[in-house]
Amino acid sequence: MLAREYNRLIEIWNKTHVPDDFGGNLPSDVFVEKVWAKITTNAGSRFVNYGIQDFKNPVIFSVRDKKNEIIYSENHFVKYQGKEYFIKGTEHRRLEQMELNLFCDES
Repeated sequence: MLAREYNRLIEIWNKTHVPDDFGGNLPSDVFVEKVWAKITTNAGSRFVNYGIQDFKNPVIFSVRDKKNEIIYSENHFVKYQGKEYFIKGTEHRRLEQMELNLFCDES
């Protein structure tokens, strides 16, 4: 794992519900953090190997797991170059779990 591999700055967002002033909730996007990542495109075969069958534009964002201290869930999504990529699954890489693959699909 080289530091130069993580050369793209992506934004991590979270879809949550915030209360409105009338007793209900509104869906809202909350900014979490900017993270350096390595991007892998044309990764459809890795999605199938992972068990994800329904995808349109598969992209894998590899981020540093222990350094960022973000607990990723399917409510999180990635914004990169004006597009939103929703997280379909995660996979730890290497023995020390230093790297985390985010299997994302463009909506």
